[in-house]
Amino acid sequence: MRAIVPSTARIAALLCLAAAFASADAHDDVIEVVTSLAGALTEVNVTRFMAAFSKDMPDYGTIEKDVTALVNQAEVSSSIQPLTEDGNDQMYKIDLDWFLEVRSLEQDGPLVRRREVVHCELRKDQTRKNKPHWKIVAIKPLDFFALPKLGQ
Repeated sequence: MRAIVPSTARIAALLCLAAAFASADAHDDVIEVVTSLAGALTEVNVTRFMAAFSKDMPDYGTIEKDVTALVNQAEVSSSIQPLTEDGNDQMYKIDLDWFLEVRSLEQDGPLVRRREVVHCELRKDQTRKNKPHWKIVAIKPLDFFALPKLGQ
């Protein structure tokens, strides 16, 4: 009687395929997170913007304060384009070409345009067992989200 034993090559191929699917899922999930950031700024939704960040992240309070001031004192439009990314099913790094237009709420107020490469590091948050989700644990440059001096 012949024993059915999967070959090493077959096992390796299956593991590579599983890793590729996990990586594709991670990519899609991370893109969803960063896209929601850009949308939240445009929609003046600080709560949704901050939901993408780990509350344990250094400078969490600074980002929250800056984004709150930004959307309360200016009209913001935001767009992102992924440039580079690297990661796995637990950690992910992505560089974004981020464009912001910040217009003063004053009539005929100034318009400030910002465009920078924003570096984000994300980690899968396992606290929700039924659906783990990605959280930003580091973002640079922090001052990208600071309110510009619109009245000067």
